[in-house]
Amino acid sequence: MKLISVNLPETYLKVLEILVAEQKFPNRSEAIRVAIRDLIKTEYLLEESVTRNISTMMIEESVENEIHEKLVI
Repeated sequence: MKLISVNLPETYLKVLEILVAEQKFPNRSEAIRVAIRDLIKTEYLLEESVTRNISTMMIEESVENEIHEKLVI
């Protein structure tokens, strides 16, 4: 894993701290990794849908299903 620096608005940091305090994530780094992973997946899926002419509704459902599966486990 590589270490990077990111500048965030104070409000983002406060919300990250709340998520960690509520034990939704073990730490801020993990919350940020999950957010970036989900962004990459979503953007990739959207690009693929345009390339393959797949309905964005199908993509949204698949992303929701994947997120739900990860939250339930």
